[in-house]
Amino acid sequence: MGWGIWRKACAGAALIAPLSSPALAQDEDTQFWVYAVAKTDLADDTALTLDFTQRWREQRRGDEQQTARFTVLHEVTDGVRLGGGGGVFETEGGRTELRPHQEIDLAFGRFSARTRIEQRFFDRADRMEVRVRQLVRYTQPFGGGVKLAVDGEYLGIAQSRTRGGNRPRDQWRARAILSAKVSDTLSLGGGYMLIHTPLDGRRDRINHVPEAYVTVRF
Repeated sequence: MGWGIWRKACAGAALIAPLSSPALAQDEDTQFWVYAVAKTDLADDTALTLDFTQRWREQRRGDEQQTARFTVLHEVTDGVRLGGGGGVFETEGGRTELRPHQEIDLAFGRFSARTRIEQRFFDRADRMEVRVRQLVRYTQPFGGGVKLAVDGEYLGIAQSRTRGGNRPRDQWRARAILSAKVSDTLSLGGGYMLIHTPLDGRRDRINHVPEAYVTVRF
């Protein structure tokens, strides 16, 4: 039965975003992202998450990148959390992005949703970029601390960093993550994310991203 659930979940992830088969044959590459995550409770109803990533990417995709981000969320009522945070994104070659964000998280049993608004500040950009992210996730526990999370996310640019530049660019992501709790404070996981970026007048961009996760709670 577990294998059947896994197949259904993976099939669902592939259907979350509108990824057509012609687009999959377009401009593709493979990346590898590693996440180190730390979580703690600042109070009974307030949580802090720190996440750090190393992203191995081809030079034509922006080159390797390191990120550090924090998020503080406060539970205002059952299943509703509000908060925000910020991050620093460093790319090879000395390019830096500062990214504060605000978000609301909703939980409905095994389903959850996150709406996040990001203000992105780039070196030598004309102005601040504003991006809206909407994520929907389903989590399936299997017992023994093992669970599968399947999510889909839409990312839309409300204001581009270039005045009078190209029209805002959208992006779709579909992901599946299998994780296991190995102790009271440590979880390990692995996943796969498919990123689809439609591009007007050019071939759509497809990124295949295997992922590894290390999560510590303290």
